[in-house]
Order: sequence, then structure tokens, then C-alpha cells
Amino acid sequence: MSWRAPADESWRRSTLITHHRDHPPQVKALVDELYATLSENGRRAYETMIEREYAGPGEQVEHYPWGGGELSLIALPVHGTDEMRLTHLVYGGCTPHQIRQDLVSRGLGALAITWVYPPETVLPGDD
Repeated sequence: MSWRAPADESWRRSTLITHHRDHPPQVKALVDELYATLSENGRRAYETMIEREYAGPGEQVEHYPWGGGELSLIALPVHGTDEMRLTHLVYGGCTPHQIRQDLVSRGLGALAITWVYPPETVLPGDD
């Protein structure tokens, strides 16, 4: 996608992308190590990996610079309308504060953030 987000952040207030109360979007945050690994071959390679991992059939993905990294919005067209239903917000290279700030500004501040680690990571209690 070659479209660039306006500097005034008006893209954050879009009425075309909504969410359904009964099906809130999933919020994923890549830990710094994973974000660095996925983005080491450039922004386009990173975006392609995010699309392959999180976007389902028919979903549309838009990527925006956010914080120190990138925000990927994944949405599914709502049948019979011009609206999109937001299914995922994927943050890479962003701090927890930046992520929560964005969620609050979208009216999604109560959603849980799922942290995504590299596959080989052993988490406490997984031993």
C-alpha cells in the first residue's frame, strides 16, 4: 500500500473503520526482540509478515507509523455497507504507554494487550 497517513493523525478518527461491541478487535504487541527480527529486512518485509500471520481471507490491512514503530490495522468489510470492522491492531516497536494511549483514543482502552514473543522464547512457568 503506497498511501501515507496524514501528519495531523486524522486517520485515527476514521468513521470507515469500526468495531462490533460483541466482537472487539484483538490487540497484539510484538516484543522488541521479535519486532527487530521481523523488520531487519525492511518495512515492506515486516508488513508482509504481519499480513500473512494475522489477516484472514478478505481482510484489508493498513500500516501506519506509530510511536517508535508501526501500527497495523486489519479490518473485514461489513457486507452491504462501506464500513470495515476492525479485527486486529498489531503494534511493533511501540511502548506499552504508546499502545494504551492509542487504544484509549479509539475508545478501546479497556481491551487487553496480548504480547507476542519469538517462537523459541521460554516464558516463566513453561519449564
